[in-house]
Amino acid sequence: MALHVQVPQFLLVADVAVSQEFAKIALDRIVKSEAGTRGFAKAARVLQVSIEEVEQAVAALTTLFARAVRLHLQHAELLSLFSDAGFEDSTGEVLADMFAQRHQELFGIVALSGTSYGRLDWRLDIQVASRSVRQQAIPRFLLALQTTDGLKHLEADYSVLKDVCLQLEAALAESRSTRSRRFLRVFR
Repeated sequence: MALHVQVPQFLLVADVAVSQEFAKIALDRIVKSEAGTRGFAKAARVLQVSIEEVEQAVAALTTLFARAVRLHLQHAELLSLFSDAGFEDSTGEVLADMFAQRHQELFGIVALSGTSYGRLDWRLDIQVASRSVRQQAIPRFLLALQTTDGLKHLEADYSVLKDVCLQLEAALAESRSTRSRRFLRVFR
């Protein structure tokens, strides 16, 4: 798993209790969406580091936890993530346990909260003939898309609908390619 998170050295060699306190702050930052720096000056004095390093440590842990939520990592994968970041095994175990205690809350925050697909009903109408159009069939698709927040109606010609389907199938095929998977692993 490619990591681009720089964890300050003082946090990597700190006591488990210190790492646990930093993890608590990072998890609260994700859950409550607050970026307060209250107490950072005192922590910097006690640990004999700069305030910026304390902020970097909290930001690094926040990034690691957010990545774990986004990727739905299990306990063993979390341990690997923390090990790759440079944490000792005992510290990684404590951080993974803290994450596990609040994982439902964290997954609830990043869950899809927007509109989602409910049901799609469709009907094919074909105009076989009219006075102005001789010996031609004009197909129309009437779509009723039911979403979680309402019902939407849409009308499309066959050529437009076919083009949309082809584009979606191409995008889906591309997302399953090895090149795309490699790209996603690097940039997640």
